[in-house]
Amino acid sequence: MSLYLTIDQGNSAAKLALWRDDELVDMAIETKLTAREVERFVRKHGAIKGAMYCSVAEMGDRIVEAVGGLTEKVMRLTSETSLPIAIDYRTPETLGTDRVAAAVGAWASFSGENLLVVDAGTAVTYDAVSADGHFLGGNIAPGMRMRLEALHRFTARLPKVEVPWELNYDTFMGYDTASAMILGAIYGIVGAISYYHAHLGGNTRVVMTGGWARELSALCDFDVEVEPDLVSKGLNRILLYNENK
Repeated sequence: MSLYLTIDQGNSAAKLALWRDDELVDMAIETKLTAREVERFVRKHGAIKGAMYCSVAEMGDRIVEAVGGLTEKVMRLTSETSLPIAIDYRTPETLGTDRVAAAVGAWASFSGENLLVVDAGTAVTYDAVSADGHFLGGNIAPGMRMRLEALHRFTARLPKVEVPWELNYDTFMGYDTASAMILGAIYGIVGAISYYHAHLGGNTRVVMTGGWARELSALCDFDVEVEPDLVSKGLNRILLYNENK
């Protein structure tokens, strides 16, 4: 079986994943991705047949060039890339490649179902994918840290509050200023997920990824599928789709 590399360059870190066809073999997260780190990650597993790169932060020419030294087939996900789903977005050239990859990853797991794909990272995205594989559109909102930072920066007296690593709260109402801000950020996102889920219809499956996916999904009053590697999975599926065309 062939090995494939996917690189998801996010706002705060890059996720490298190695796949044996559609099976995840290894993964690494780098806060500062360099060509050397990519080469080190790949070479410990041997030769790769192809690679797919996407970035929300930068074009990553050096990374793509480095991967080009490891395999002849290197793809960068753009609005021109052939996809296994249809994009109904009016401006596909402005649609984040991470959103596209997450949508493909969710549809690969749950094709034939209407989907709400939520990526809770630096920003939170809420995207709808139809059962027949059409990306219908979606919304973008501030993530957890961004909400708290905005409250501090744009008010006179609200303090700077960090998001705790574990969201262990036994109430949905704050009991002091810090908890009021944190719970406001938490339930702002949970409330949005509930709103979109209700308006898309009760038969819509919610698929969630991102750094806060597991904690936030536990606060929803309906089932949520949590897939931490959803974007990487989608990138691999797009790569395989183009490989087999």
